[in-house]
Amino acid sequence: MSHKTSFRHGTLADCQHAADYAIVIDVLRAFTTAAYAFQSGAKEIFCVSEIQEAFDLNTQIKNSFLLGEMNGYSIPGFHFNNSPAAISKENLSGKAIIMRTTAGTQGLIRTTHAKKILACSLVNASATAAYIQSHQPDEVFFVETGITDNGKGDEDTACADYIEAILTKQPFSLETLKKRVISSKNGMRFTDPSSKDLPEEDLAFVCAVDTFHFVMEAERLNHYMIRLQTIDVEQGSYQLI
Repeated sequence: MSHKTSFRHGTLADCQHAADYAIVIDVLRAFTTAAYAFQSGAKEIFCVSEIQEAFDLNTQIKNSFLLGEMNGYSIPGFHFNNSPAAISKENLSGKAIIMRTTAGTQGLIRTTHAKKILACSLVNASATAAYIQSHQPDEVFFVETGITDNGKGDEDTACADYIEAILTKQPFSLETLKKRVISSKNGMRFTDPSSKDLPEEDLAFVCAVDTFHFVMEAERLNHYMIRLQTIDVEQGSYQLI
């Protein structure tokens, strides 16, 4: 980047300190699922933090569907689980999605002071980097929403590392990137047959790096609701090994 942009890495615990551009990351699985929902025709996604808020909003917005999870598991009464494999098979043309997840949507809601907020996962990482490149902010704050005290969340750090490598023109191994996701503590949950609502099929979807050429831009509607919409971007060149 010709303009010197600084990078900070944070979590749900300190994302309120993001003041310039924030990239809120949830690889497993919220913002991977959101990207596939847009690909399936969804016109907008409303993100909330509480389950009851989602139900209330569903009664107010016509042609809307509820999508989300609680600690990875389906929420009774929701139309869809937070599964990119499942949502990719749906026809959501012209529909609105109301989304509540344990990490991703919480990051959007809690990032209260950023000038610009983007939702991101590996499937649109390069598009997000291209957007940052074109706007050249002074600072990018990566909100790695999956990070917890028990060592979870490296899949989100890997995504942040990848975006930063693109922007600083550093080589980066896609194979290593995918291995970090699959071998992360969250990723390992998807290879356990006893893990309800965590299909192994989802891993292929979350590791489909740079499938989409759009960013998911967040608009804060009020203190408890964010709207995501897509913006197509042109992607530049970068070095991979």
